[in-house]
Amino acid sequence: MRALVAALVAVTMAASACASDGQAAKPKADATTTEAPLIPEQTELPTALPSDVLAGEMQDLAKLAERLAQKLPKQTRPKPIDVAAGSEQWRIGAAYRGYFADPDILRHGDRWFAYATNTSGLRLPILTSKDLRTWTPLATRGGGKADPLQAAGWVHSRSGGQDLWAPGVERIGNGWTAAYAAPAGKSGGQRHNCIGLTRGSSPGGPFRPVGEQICYGEAQLGVIDPDIYVDDKHVPWLLWKFSGVVNRRPAGLFVRRLNAEGTGFAAHSQTRELLTLSQPWEGDTIENPNMVQFRGVTYLFFSGNNYENANYATGYAICAGPEGPCVRQNRGAPLLSTQSTGNLGPGGGSAFIDGNSLRMIYHAWDRVGRLRRMHIASFWQREDGTLEVVDPG
Repeated sequence: MRALVAALVAVTMAASACASDGQAAKPKADATTTEAPLIPEQTELPTALPSDVLAGEMQDLAKLAERLAQKLPKQTRPKPIDVAAGSEQWRIGAAYRGYFADPDILRHGDRWFAYATNTSGLRLPILTSKDLRTWTPLATRGGGKADPLQAAGWVHSRSGGQDLWAPGVERIGNGWTAAYAAPAGKSGGQRHNCIGLTRGSSPGGPFRPVGEQICYGEAQLGVIDPDIYVDDKHVPWLLWKFSGVVNRRPAGLFVRRLNAEGTGFAAHSQTRELLTLSQPWEGDTIENPNMVQFRGVTYLFFSGNNYENANYATGYAICAGPEGPCVRQNRGAPLLSTQSTGNLGPGGGSAFIDGNSLRMIYHAWDRVGRLRRMHIASFWQREDGTLEVVDPG
């Protein structure tokens, strides 16, 4: 089923061995799948959504009128979320407002859990909040620092959990899967990156390695930025960034179905390319894919350009479903940029539903090169399924 069609959907509308010797290897599918390649042969991506998935300027007014007669899930115009001040030091029991890059978020019970790239000597730093404003570090039962992720043996990480980044965490089946990116060795003198999967019995872990590493040896920098998306049929998917092959293929965003246990790719699943680098604002790369469904519309958010400067920004596409096709919106321009938000280099975002509102947790520099801090933007879904930024956070 195309996600944009449900409930007025759009209202208009191989793992490679990654040997530490740095030698590139041909991709090998995970043991739980067929031998489908992690990155398929390059094909031309669709530039338009199917006729029954209409958005923005492509809308058919007659179909729009028909769909408007249907009952849509409620939408509430969100109030701004201002993250509270806090210490730049990671202290148990104290509000935190320090380095927190590439954040991911989920809700369990009455608490929000936010995860980020390594900081404060932690492989998987976790903050919790009850109001999205004040965030405090997750503590162990004994009141100590919690670092609940155990990295797999293939990870070549420095001490203190360094080099683990851009986690994606989601509930799958009777547990939680946490995915992360990490170096598995070197290729051509640069670190070669792979994705690892872990499982835990709670959103706070502990998370233990499962399955094999997900790698692509033919790309020097490999694959990074995993995101886990569970669709409206409770089917789990893994999204990631492919770093590209110099002079052969640009960076792109890919998706593949996971098994019901969240421990690896589903048997006989296929990798699909969702977006490839194309717009001027995206610079040399697109990355950090994130998928969410809101009021029947499937959105793909992504970051583009260089995260180390203020040109980093966040764009979005509307998709016909988890496997696409996906078409950029906002006339190809970013949704969140330094110019539009007043925050330096807004990116690494993860969209989430807060009651009847759509929001996004993301990072931005306080001063370029110093701290990437957490922000929470709020969106409004227009009648054609496109998005308006109510507050940049």
